[in-house]
Amino acid sequence: MKDNMQLIKFFLTSFYAKPKQPVIQVLLIIAFIYVAVQYFVLTFIIYFIATPEEYLFYNVLLSNGVTYLLISYFAISVVFSQSDFAILAHLPISAKRVVMSKIISGVTLPIMAVSILSIPTFFIFLIEFKLGVALKSLAFLLVMNVLIVLFLLFVLSILNHFRSVFTNTSVYLLVRMTLIVGIGISPILYFLIKNHHAISTVLVKLDVSTISSLSASISDFLEIGYRFVMQQSLVETLLSLNTAISFIFLFALCYLLFKAIIKMIASKYYEHGLLVSRVEKTTKVWGRDIQSSLVNYLQREYWIIQSEPYFKMQAILGIILTPICTIIFLVQSSILKVEWIVNNESFLFAYMVLLLSCMNNISGTPYSREGKYYASSMTLPFDPQKIYLAKVVTSLSIGTISVVISYIIYMLFGRVDFITGLHLLITLLLVITYNLLSPLYDRKHPLLEWSNPSEAIKSNPTVLISLLYGLPLLIIVGLLHFSLLAINISPAMTALIILVIVTLCTITVIYKMFFEGKNLKGYVNN
Repeated sequence: MKDNMQLIKFFLTSFYAKPKQPVIQVLLIIAFIYVAVQYFVLTFIIYFIATPEEYLFYNVLLSNGVTYLLISYFAISVVFSQSDFAILAHLPISAKRVVMSKIISGVTLPIMAVSILSIPTFFIFLIEFKLGVALKSLAFLLVMNVLIVLFLLFVLSILNHFRSVFTNTSVYLLVRMTLIVGIGISPILYFLIKNHHAISTVLVKLDVSTISSLSASISDFLEIGYRFVMQQSLVETLLSLNTAISFIFLFALCYLLFKAIIKMIASKYYEHGLLVSRVEKTTKVWGRDIQSSLVNYLQREYWIIQSEPYFKMQAILGIILTPICTIIFLVQSSILKVEWIVNNESFLFAYMVLLLSCMNNISGTPYSREGKYYASSMTLPFDPQKIYLAKVVTSLSIGTISVVISYIIYMLFGRVDFITGLHLLITLLLVITYNLLSPLYDRKHPLLEWSNPSEAIKSNPTVLISLLYGLPLLIIVGLLHFSLLAINISPAMTALIILVIVTLCTITVIYKMFFEGKNLKGYVNN
């Protein structure tokens, strides 16, 4: 047991290392406090609006949702990571012990975070129910969170078992991300499909003129969800059982899932570890002339991204996040028919896509991600301007793919007109401009000393500072666009004016970067 604790401590300190920069530490604390306050406010709103039974149900639902998001982000990179293979493979430690320690360390932070968020809920349970009921409710909440975690890991361990089938790691990561998102949104889509008529009726009657009328509308919506879930056969069966029997059943299910996950991952631990090591140690061959072809520099950027699964995951997230939000936006706009949103849907969609496609970790940290590869760019006869251009093209490609897919989805929903085409051109030009500006700070001050690839992004202040280079332009253009619409200039004419302005901005930035005397070499020498 002592040896297992040492392994667990090893993984905890390796993957959940505290950021070195005080600024990032403070920002993380502020972010957690902000999320906690939002969570507490939401739970108190439900408490004052819903019945005690509905409050109990939605607390379980909220807790499960937060747990699912945290386990999707944190534990996946721990449990299925092969970065520990080179360290532990030659030691006399069984694969099952390694995998078990990784699972425990992977779920520790999500469960702890949700437990902290549930502290106010416990006091509300004490006020609303007896002590025994409050303790049972919290125990049930914890067990359900653990079950959610183990269920997701079980499904992903099945996919991981067949990892060798995927010849390209990026395809495997894309399939895994799609599976995570699919499992997460499928219950929501099922609920919306089954209760579309009832939800539409509530939204038609929605009255936000007073707080009491708004509370009544929210209460009706909460009642729909609660009644729908309580009518499901699985929930009815679970509730019909004795409390002790229910807990025994859930504990047994968690234990079986835990054992199955360990067995499946451990059976492929050495095979997948050797596969990843073999890919990482493959010699990279360039063309004859290092400075001659931009393709070689693009190939170098591809090697850097594919050298770490974390970087590949960030690239995949950058591609699929905006299309996912596009689908959510279209579903919400179809259900919530607010006049202002309907009249300005194309404008809102364009800038939602723009911000989501630009606010990613790929464009702001291209030099920091190099790590050990950065020395070669300084010592070998590389062309700094082509290195910079390759990094811009790489991040720009990710953003462009994301934008184009989002607009294809948007048009499939029947939003095909001249203004949509203009907004697409505006979005693409602003994405180009943003990706030209965002790497500037990271080029001068890259964070190269990192032991874990997440540190190059998660613990890197460059991500925040890089926003100051490109974000003001997006905000100014967006405010100007909104102002023109507010003074009743037609949407088509407004889009044409913004397109001309954005085109001039893009041409100006490109000229200053590549054709003016103060080009990339001048920036580097500074």
